[in-house]
Amino acid sequence: MRVSQIPLQFPSSPSQGYLAASNEHRQPLCGNSEGWGPLSPHRFDFTPCFLDVWIAVVAAGGILGGAGALWYLYRNTSPQPVKKNWHFYAKLVTIGALVLTTALQAALQIEYYQGIWARDFRFWTTIITIISLCVIFSVQYIEHWRARNANGVVLFYWLFLLIACAVKLRSLLSQGAHREHVAYFAVFCTSTGLAVVEFALEWLVQKRLSDYDALGDDDECPYEYADIFSVLTFSWITPLMKRGYRTFLTQDDLWNLRKRDATRATANAFESAWGYELEKKHPSLWLAMFHSFGGPYFRGAVIKTASDVLNFAQPQLLRLLITFVDSYRADNPEPAQPVARGAAIALAMFAVSVSQTAFLHQYFQRSFETGMRIKSSLTASIYAKSTRLSNEGRASKSTGDIVNYMAVDTQRLQDLAQYGQQLWSAPFQIVLCMLSLYQLLGYSMFAGVGAMIIMIPINGWIARMMKSLQKEQMKNKDARTRLMTEILNNMKSIKLYAWTAAFINKLNYIRNDRELKTLRKIGAAQAFSTFTWSTTPFLVSCSTFGVFVLTQHRPLTTDIVFPALTLFNLLTFPLAILPMVITAIVEASVAVGRITSYLLADELQEDAVIHEDVAEEMGEETVRIRDATFTWNRNEERRALHDINFSAHKGELACIVGRVGSGKSSLLQAILGDLWKIKGEVVLRGKTAYVPQSAWVMNASVRENIVFGHRWDPQFYDKTIKACALRDDFASLPDGDQTEVGERGISLSGGQKARVTLARAVYARADVYLLDDCLSAVDQHVGRHLIDNVLGPKGLLSGKTRILATNSIPVLIEAEMIALLRDGRILEKGTYSQLVAMKGEIANLIKASQNEEQSEAESRASESVASDEDNTVYGTSPVSDDEQAREEAEAAQEGASHLAPLRTGNGTARKSSFNTLRRASTASFKGPRGKLLDEEGGGLKSKQTKEFSEQGKVKWSVYGEYAKTSNLVAVCIYLLLLVGAQTASIGGSVWLKHWAEINQRYLGNPSVGKYIGIYFAFGVGSAALVVVQTLILWIFCSIEASRKLHERMAFAIFRSPMNFFETTPAGRILNRFSSDIYRVDEVLARTFNMLFVNTARAAFTLVVISASTPIFIALIIPLGGLYLYIQRYYLRTSRELKRLDSISRSPIYAHFQESLSGMSTIRAYRQQKRFELENEWRVDANLRAYFPSISANRWLAVRLELIGSVIILSAAGFAIISVASNSGLTAGMVGLSMSYALQITQSLNWIVRQTVEVETNIVSVERVLEYAALPSESPEIISKNRPPISWPSQGAVSFNNYSTRYRPGLDLVLKNINVQIKAHEKIGVVGRTGAGKSSLTIALFRIIEPSEGFVSIDNLNTSTIGLLDLRRRLAIIPQDAALFEGTVRDNLDPGHVHDDTELWSVLDHARLKEHISSMPGKLDAQIFEGGSNLSSGQRQLVSLARALLAPSNILVLDEATAAVDVETDAMLQATLRSSMFSNRTIITIAHRINTILDSDRIIVLDRGTVAEFDTPTELVRRKGLFYDLVKEANLLNALDVAQAS
Repeated sequence: MRVSQIPLQFPSSPSQGYLAASNEHRQPLCGNSEGWGPLSPHRFDFTPCFLDVWIAVVAAGGILGGAGALWYLYRNTSPQPVKKNWHFYAKLVTIGALVLTTALQAALQIEYYQGIWARDFRFWTTIITIISLCVIFSVQYIEHWRARNANGVVLFYWLFLLIACAVKLRSLLSQGAHREHVAYFAVFCTSTGLAVVEFALEWLVQKRLSDYDALGDDDECPYEYADIFSVLTFSWITPLMKRGYRTFLTQDDLWNLRKRDATRATANAFESAWGYELEKKHPSLWLAMFHSFGGPYFRGAVIKTASDVLNFAQPQLLRLLITFVDSYRADNPEPAQPVARGAAIALAMFAVSVSQTAFLHQYFQRSFETGMRIKSSLTASIYAKSTRLSNEGRASKSTGDIVNYMAVDTQRLQDLAQYGQQLWSAPFQIVLCMLSLYQLLGYSMFAGVGAMIIMIPINGWIARMMKSLQKEQMKNKDARTRLMTEILNNMKSIKLYAWTAAFINKLNYIRNDRELKTLRKIGAAQAFSTFTWSTTPFLVSCSTFGVFVLTQHRPLTTDIVFPALTLFNLLTFPLAILPMVITAIVEASVAVGRITSYLLADELQEDAVIHEDVAEEMGEETVRIRDATFTWNRNEERRALHDINFSAHKGELACIVGRVGSGKSSLLQAILGDLWKIKGEVVLRGKTAYVPQSAWVMNASVRENIVFGHRWDPQFYDKTIKACALRDDFASLPDGDQTEVGERGISLSGGQKARVTLARAVYARADVYLLDDCLSAVDQHVGRHLIDNVLGPKGLLSGKTRILATNSIPVLIEAEMIALLRDGRILEKGTYSQLVAMKGEIANLIKASQNEEQSEAESRASESVASDEDNTVYGTSPVSDDEQAREEAEAAQEGASHLAPLRTGNGTARKSSFNTLRRASTASFKGPRGKLLDEEGGGLKSKQTKEFSEQGKVKWSVYGEYAKTSNLVAVCIYLLLLVGAQTASIGGSVWLKHWAEINQRYLGNPSVGKYIGIYFAFGVGSAALVVVQTLILWIFCSIEASRKLHERMAFAIFRSPMNFFETTPAGRILNRFSSDIYRVDEVLARTFNMLFVNTARAAFTLVVISASTPIFIALIIPLGGLYLYIQRYYLRTSRELKRLDSISRSPIYAHFQESLSGMSTIRAYRQQKRFELENEWRVDANLRAYFPSISANRWLAVRLELIGSVIILSAAGFAIISVASNSGLTAGMVGLSMSYALQITQSLNWIVRQTVEVETNIVSVERVLEYAALPSESPEIISKNRPPISWPSQGAVSFNNYSTRYRPGLDLVLKNINVQIKAHEKIGVVGRTGAGKSSLTIALFRIIEPSEGFVSIDNLNTSTIGLLDLRRRLAIIPQDAALFEGTVRDNLDPGHVHDDTELWSVLDHARLKEHISSMPGKLDAQIFEGGSNLSSGQRQLVSLARALLAPSNILVLDEATAAVDVETDAMLQATLRSSMFSNRTIITIAHRINTILDSDRIIVLDRGTVAEFDTPTELVRRKGLFYDLVKEANLLNALDVAQAS
């Protein structure tokens, strides 16, 4: 053993050591003979002067940082009343003591450095330390009142001070100061001890809080008061991890968001930045995002730079370590280096690794937070924009597209925010790497650079190809989502028309022939790019080493090879990430383009409607349209309305009549401001309420739908319910007005929906009511009730302006004004009597519909059905002078059952003003609707099924099922190839080690060709195996599996019974078809691949390290245990957080979709703000799960990388110990094991991350399998029991003791029905709403199955045959006509079975021929989503045409003529009575009694039972229920006429 190894033996003479000072050979500011150093010439140690440099740096940092902390505390925080306690005093006393001991040190230094102390750095260091202690003292004093947690500057100051002191203490010990200078040593040790105490007090003891903070908010995010170490190690999230490990997390366990992350805050920031952009000519969404969220992001950039620099310190340290090990080689001429140097290198590697971890994850956290803020703010902005979109803006973007902006495009930007920094960081890393390589290898590194540069265009070409494939894929996805949306929205019609096969084929075509084809191409491209990526580092190292060996005369030794290899490994990351970032940027810029074009889309015309003050007097004008022309789309020529002159007055009912498509709805929307006004003016005074033609109902309870955000007023609510005839309906609904309506109001009948929307309007107590044909969906007698109690002169709304678009004649009699529209122009207008006298169009209309004398109509008033209590009596109210009293009076009267007029100042009663209901005030937004119900309404029957989310681990059976669908043989081949590829790549490294050691032995580079050739073979072999492995994974496993899974799920959905769609929101099903299938398609295979590759890598690394230092095996078990423990801890919590994240995500989209379809209603009630708040609330609920889940990832990564750092430390430490004890360990082995150990952190990290990813994404497979196993309805075809070809040849239908319910657990809707319908009979079905009329038809089609009894057609029991056989042979015109996006031909005949002549002939009979032939493309004319470019009536006619195509002897009409005007109705009735139909059995469900008066027999239903069944005359004679209905409809005479004829 050489003496130089043991530095502690040197005795310290006064000329040396820390306290030595002299005037001879001194350097400036250093009175010690050893000078500035940094390393001492006598021992392996720093020189005394240099030791104090560290302490001085810490002290200076403390002074500057402390000043900054004081500035921050004074500027940004407010003092709280906090009591002083022992902790407060203890800290200050300790610092005081520290100041004293440090001053003592200075005194001793003056004593020791006599004569030169003023010019010695060591003395001034002590002085600076004293100043810094005073600054830190003041920070700790102030923070007691102004902060809830220990200050970061203070904590770091103590930490670094302790580290510096520890280094100095070790040096003093090695100089023997504890023997020579006892006084100084004792004082120094005391100072160090006090610093430890102070650090412990500041960091580990919880500081006293103010009483307010001590109360605490359970839901507050702990980040808000976490100290700096907790932030760096992410310990603040540990409590949540613990809770998640013990129990399953629920939404209530999550913390609230930090203020700065709440959607409100981010949206405001973005809105203001975007507003600023909008003033420019070309607004840029990028700039707006940078302005709003750039700050933390750029701070992240600084942190990232530090992390990158540290990353490249490792290879330098590795080189030092290898030279250290090499100095112990037996034949090395150099003397061996001291062990302390080796220990220092190992510790430095550990320290670099740990600090790099801390920096890296702070950067990640900032990136993820920025991504989250961008997404939430854009979601809010997209929602807010949708409330302002005009019709042309809306037409170019379907609902699916807009939801896609919110779901997909914002996600793209979020992903970019997470990786975008790599755009500059990756080139920066590459440059650092090049510099390090140059320092190591000289010019030969340029060969490597050359190899890289050659690969860049190749990779660029691949990236371009991938991008175009991705774009194509987006299109296919959009098409599939859109088709799926339509299918789900119109499932009922698809079942009724037996079109399942046609639609499955459509879906499979898009899926298998377009989407998966592209996906295969994407897979191949991916494999190719993997190949180029995995060969790049190899080619680089190959060419570099080759050129080095050939051009330089140095031997290529281990201390060059392994640092170089480590650098090349570091190089793979930036090189691999760059193209990913570039594609992410490209995808994001596509997304930015789409979102920008959406945010800049046309908005509603601001000045389309001029709003003025409310009209006070009765008869004042409230709506005025002058010479106005409107269009739906200002970019097209077509005008919706021409030269309209129209006005309506307070207290009047104005009716607008006209044929289907003549522009009635357009006129109402023009008043609302939804149409583009080309010229003229529209003035509106007061608030509006609007009832759309197709009722829009939210997915909430009935009550919430009626109250609609206004303040709750039970008395008025009751009056509203009564007036809208909803009382009986509430009695029949499962939970009364708390019944959940379901999506698109699925659990209400058409009439109920119409009345609920009417009730919503009435409850809003607006000034102007725009009612779009709200009477058509209700029965005649209900219509009568509504006219009397709501619309008529005695109704609730009699004091308001009411504009009603209608085709119902009884209302016209009540109207003060009637206008007739034809082709968008007003042809006639006037009062009822004027128009009848004019004998114009309206008179003919009225005549056509009422074959009765005028006098009858007059006399009708006497026998009005309105009961006494509904006749409003107006009393008088006390005189009130000032405005406020008047407000109060109004408020009081709101409670009174009837509203009295007010006296004006002069005392005469104004009979009119209190025909005016007081307006409803809007309730303030208190969290989302539906929140309260979760706790209260445990027992609601009508609740939608909660989305089922598995808890706990995903079952192994799911993995098994996925492997099975993926094809097990292929999976095994894939795994073999994987192991092969990894082995080959390790083989390459081992071969390099062997080569370098031989070079070292020969001190030259013998037989270059052989070594390079074999190395190259290893590399290319490994890369080739990787390609084959990727191809097999994609093409044979993943795509196969996703094809089968999608097919099974789609088939199961099509075969599900109707009640599944009624209880499951469409958004939820869509979610499975969009995001879950996307995951199975693209994400799952990738994550599995990463997981397996990294597991293999980590395993091989451990093997290599163990091979070099076998003692390491002892560490594998405890470290492995710790690793698994952390992983299990994390997996449980993370899994639940991810689930909560995805469950809380679908309500955002469901709500958005719902709002989009009801936007005109939301706007009419001016409720945009409330819906925006609701949307923000939902986004926040989602972020509450998302934020902990990203923080949990960081929590895990920090802990795992700590394990990785320990592995590095132990691998280096064991190597040093092993070498020092002369075990003969070679530098090559150490180099190999360390270059792998440096990579292991990354692998370990990836393994856990990918385990979680796999778990998260396999949930998608689980969800798809769950839907694939849904219970299905009866089989389509029962081959043993097929009806004869000609069936039903007669068309006799009989219900035999038939009862049914909608789904198990609900009441029977039809009870013991016994009805025999003869062949070719024309049957009418009547009954009040909810009597079971529609249920009768769907029972015939077996949409609902009988609970008992059966239906037989031509004596064949329909329950025994397949559904397809049954439904194909019946024809129906359903209540709501379902139209699909596509051509007219697709809509009539999706299966393409009929030829053009047949189609034209049915269009002719359905009176649509003119219209279709005028459309561009005729039969191939495009029909938009939901048939939005046809009017309701025309859509109804399309379903008539469909019914005519069906070769059936039985035709069911379900209220088919409800949306059609009187003339078209008459034509239809004529068609139905024509010879075409004479030999069919027709069952009509009627609202308008007059349509069924000439039926052969009539079924009267009452509460699910047949009350009467006979001929119309017979029934009238009996004076039963039917008589009442006819009498209410005022058609007794008509009946006689019909009979007579």
